[in-house]
Amino acid sequence: MGNAIFTKPELAALAALRARFLDGSCAGGGYWKSENDLALYDASFGERIGWKWDAVLGELHARGWRPAAKNIVDWGCGSGIAGRRVVGAWEGFESLTLTDVSANAMRFAEARARENFPKVRVRMKADAADAVAGSLLLVSHVLNEMDDDAAHRLIAAARRAEEIIWVEAGTHADSRRLIFVREKLRGEFDIIAPCTHAARCGMLAPENAAHWCHHFARVPSEASRDARWAQFGRELGIDMGTLPYSFLVLTRRGTDTADMRGFSRIIGRPRDEKGHFDVLSCSEAGVEELMAQKRDVPELAKQLRKGRAAAVQRWTREGRRITGATPHDSAD
Repeated sequence: MGNAIFTKPELAALAALRARFLDGSCAGGGYWKSENDLALYDASFGERIGWKWDAVLGELHARGWRPAAKNIVDWGCGSGIAGRRVVGAWEGFESLTLTDVSANAMRFAEARARENFPKVRVRMKADAADAVAGSLLLVSHVLNEMDDDAAHRLIAAARRAEEIIWVEAGTHADSRRLIFVREKLRGEFDIIAPCTHAARCGMLAPENAAHWCHHFARVPSEASRDARWAQFGRELGIDMGTLPYSFLVLTRRGTDTADMRGFSRIIGRPRDEKGHFDVLSCSEAGVEELMAQKRDVPELAKQLRKGRAAAVQRWTREGRRITGATPHDSAD
């Protein structure tokens, strides 16, 4: 973000943007009053969303997955963070279609994409439903702004995509909305992540009503040393050390996907208790609360304590007790 601190007018503009997002009063596209608003958003709130996309893309790289589609549709693009992160993550994309209810947002996102990726064809479309067919569809932080009708229209468009990467906030409500999307689409798509299976979501079991499928992105270390980020968090009341998100990655049925049988995914952040970690684990068998005693799995415990444990693991268990752990990226 740079070390120059925000001016008072910039902080006021950011506070107003946040208020409009939180109260939902401008869900029709009225967030962006000017290009300056979009630039401020892109360098602050948008960059934090970019860190969530970095986490998702990092997990996909670790799983050995990459999209086959050459054309991207960034649905509800905002300032274009998602599209730029994805174009930068893999080579070979030919085009990027930007769609948003805000013409200001599309123009800003188009300019940034052309500046960063001059070899990729970039276009704006107010209604990109036809462009979704055969594409990689990106969706980012839209479900909390949609009524049921709008969500159903987006799901109908998503059914035409070749692949989907969908990232939302890590709240209970947004995670549950994304689970609804998963259940609507899993009959037509293979699930790449976060799930290691295609069965009904275990979070839907009545005993798991209090849980939700969320994860935590790593905040870049340089951000913790940046005066502007410190000011941003302090003045706007944002915890800069915590960045929860939920996500879903799908590919059209019949494509070549990794065999994830026998693997589980860690949900949320394991709790560090005296002598053990409590781990919420999801697999085809369902969502379970497991215990990792530090003396049983010292290397896993060390990684959990540092927040660096691989998300996908093959457990060896005795009942609820984890006695061994093999990360997916090191499994045979």
